[in-house]
Amino acid sequence: MALIQGIPGEFEPQPWGEAILRSRELLLLRIARCPADHEVRLPGLATTPRHVVEDHTGRALTWRRDGDDLVVRLPEAGAPPVVRVALAGKLRIVPEDTVTANADGVWDLTPAGPTAHLVARRAGDVAIRFVGMVEPDSLHQIRLAGRRYGVAGHVLTRTTIGPFPMPESRVVPLAVPAGVRRVLVAPVGTVLASIHPGRAELTVVVTNFGRTPARGEVELPLPPGWSAPEQTWAFDGLEPGRSIGWATRITGVGEHELRARLDAGRRSASSPYVVRL
Repeated sequence: MALIQGIPGEFEPQPWGEAILRSRELLLLRIARCPADHEVRLPGLATTPRHVVEDHTGRALTWRRDGDDLVVRLPEAGAPPVVRVALAGKLRIVPEDTVTANADGVWDLTPAGPTAHLVARRAGDVAIRFVGMVEPDSLHQIRLAGRRYGVAGHVLTRTTIGPFPMPESRVVPLAVPAGVRRVLVAPVGTVLASIHPGRAELTVVVTNFGRTPARGEVELPLPPGWSAPEQTWAFDGLEPGRSIGWATRITGVGEHELRARLDAGRRSASSPYVVRL
């Protein structure tokens, strides 16, 4: 996958201090606490640094890129310096909550706040399935990748929303409506199986992100020592945008990642979920 293109923004406080944008292409790292290994890591810097020096002396410092992170080696003697990072362009960041699609091009998100950040491995149209409880009479503006849809609350969690034209390797924000506890995003054409645990049972859900009705079979393999009264289901005529689910009671002890096995054509995909009993 190509290097991720970040978005404009600011850095959160870091364990070692703070990163401050002094000008359009100049970043200052103020070191309040020098790490024991004398290396500071600035996560999510998408803009390429041109050079890294001590602010007051101009002495060059050793630095490297580690994925989307900038790692700077501080001098071992003396007080920690202010570090000046000259950037090869306008500051762009990769937020800490950024999630890259899995190998099937699917995102399975449990939002921690009102915004999620997505990165696609390849360009293409996607659709969104929101899971949760929202007011039926509410109205929501769903924006992603430059496209917007107005959606009523009674529709928001009943069908997929889209399509949205996701670019490749670029951070794209998604505003998450209040009351949504989980977000599934998949390429248009995908038939996706997902697992949704409840208090006393677990539900296997199949969602049709395609444009034509879907049919197939889904199975829930279980680890040794776990059991369920029913583990295989069939479906037919699942309309585009719709979901179907089957609840089953699971018995067992421990924690395991479960993944439903879906057979619904070549665009079948399955999102795993860690279940604790």
